Amino acid sequence: MPMPPPADELLRLRIKQYIAAGMNFALGSRMFNVPVSTFKNQVMIAKQRWPNVLEEAERKLEHRGMVWTLPQLIERPIVDGCAIVGGDLHAWPGEAPIMWQAFCAVAKKIKPQLIVLNGDLLDGARVSRHGALLGTAAPKVDAEIDALTDWLAMLPKGGQRVWTIGNHDQRVNTYLQANAPELDTYVGRLEDRFPQWDFCYGVAVGNVEIRHRFRGGIHAAWNNALHAGISMVTGHTHQLQMTAVRNRNGTHWGIEGGMLGDPKSRAFEYTEGAPSRAQEGFVVLTFDEEGALLPPELCEMVRGRPIFRGRPVF
Repeated sequence: MPMPPPADELLRLRIKQYIAAGMNFALGSRMFNVPVSTFKNQVMIAKQRWPNVLEEAERKLEHRGMVWTLPQLIERPIVDGCAIVGGDLHAWPGEAPIMWQAFCAVAKKIKPQLIVLNGDLLDGARVSRHGALLGTAAPKVDAEIDALTDWLAMLPKGGQRVWTIGNHDQRVNTYLQANAPELDTYVGRLEDRFPQWDFCYGVAVGNVEIRHRFRGGIHAAWNNALHAGISMVTGHTHQLQMTAVRNRNGTHWGIEGGMLGDPKSRAFEYTEGAPSRAQEGFVVLTFDEEGALLPPELCEMVRGRPIFRGRPVF
């Protein structure tokens, strides 16, 4: 027997909470500690009863400049399946990096329901605010985009695709805004070049949040999980590690996803070849029949070979 619809008072409360969260289901459910599906269902019922309320709220948000250029957080729940997450490719023209090839090979093998490119797929060296080294010949943005387009074609077909934008990716739109804002609709934003991907700042997959960056430093993985209060997957630091935060609420994980690019690439000459914690790799997340995260898995470069589940990828 179906449950009766919620009381009007609860529905009105959900509308207020939804508006307070910037009209974002995933963010609202977390802010007010309500399951995403429950929160969304109640808001949709409320929207059917009082459609004018949310329409007016949306107009006010737009007028106050509170509608973001990209979604703050989108939701992509997975039940009895997996997601593959990799970022920090920093694409330059040439042969695809070995770890990117491994990322594509593992994706074809495990057939993930979701592929997440976790930021900094492009490098954007020519549109950086940082000065170039004398004698370097960084590629133009269109050359990076062409190379990345070819490499993305190596991924398997099907599944949901999300790109959590990184600070290097943002260089493209930032440069356009600073130097030729009148041409933005003519030239097109970065996300217009890759229409098959859903761009956002973060993606919620059940009890996991994936975003390019949150906390930094050597203990970023631990601090991400500790301060988010949930499992968190990030990139940005180029470190590959994970740590468990365990308490009376159970276990949640802090994961840094390494990098899909080659740390010896010319793109990283600014490091001067000094010792670094950068490590090539990526993450596979598996979810059970209730959509809860199981212990995460890492693919890591070991002695020049990508290793996943104890065996070389190729």
